[in-house]
Amino acid sequence: MAVAPKTDKIGTLIGFISGTLFILMGVLWPTEFSNLALILEGREGMESGTGKIIFQLTRFVDIKSFFIVFGGTFSVTFIAFPFKKTTRCFASILKVFAADKAELEAEEIYEQSRKLSEKRFNGKRITNEDLNGIENVFMRRWIESLIVREQVSDDQIEGIIQSEIRMYEHRADEEIGILEFMSTAAPAFGMVGTIVGLVLMLSETGSVRAVMQSMSIAMLTTLYGVILANLLFLPVASKRKQLKESNLVLLEMIRESVHGIARRESPYTLMQGLDLFLPKKREEFDKQYEG
Repeated sequence: MAVAPKTDKIGTLIGFISGTLFILMGVLWPTEFSNLALILEGREGMESGTGKIIFQLTRFVDIKSFFIVFGGTFSVTFIAFPFKKTTRCFASILKVFAADKAELEAEEIYEQSRKLSEKRFNGKRITNEDLNGIENVFMRRWIESLIVREQVSDDQIEGIIQSEIRMYEHRADEEIGILEFMSTAAPAFGMVGTIVGLVLMLSETGSVRAVMQSMSIAMLTTLYGVILANLLFLPVASKRKQLKESNLVLLEMIRESVHGIARRESPYTLMQGLDLFLPKKREEFDKQYEG
């Protein structure tokens, strides 16, 4: 019990220190070495066709803006949320880019439920070989602990399953909440960078080049914040919501399957109840209510 609070404190401390350092770096980093285009200006190869394209793109790469927006956004997230939940959320971002396997899993669960229900209905025991053939973690665990061992009643089965489903939903909502928080933090730090850029611009009394360098910082921090929020965090949060809903439907299908197998229902009766969870059957069901 003492581990979680300790990691939370570490996460808050890391976020506060790193956030402060990133903001200071954004303010103190030499302006003349901030924009990549200004650093590369005049170098060989920048006048060719490809070089010109690269040079145009480097105008939008600014180190001070990067420190303030990217560093500030990720740092404040570690302050706002527990360390483990934040790192788990970052890891889940990769899952969003993977294909949604819920529909494919539904087909597999349908077939596995049919085979297991046939065995139970005919008075046979479910073996370890049968369990090893179940790929879905939830289904394998529920079948093993609730049916093979036969240590709990139907009400207890329902309570355990519902608790796990609620826990999955809670963890998914936490990840979505973190992503939505980051989508609001990124534009906010974009505005911080804009203010920093304007202050630096007003303090410049020298060349026009120095003034324009500070102006580019003010503009690019806003751009970075908007892009982070609307191209990454909000779309990923939306996709995560869709994955959550797909998985909740899948878990509901597994719940119905486990109950049917536990009660030794006939395969025909169980399959009738699971039909609507299949993608093709759901499409047919939806068409009945179109218009």
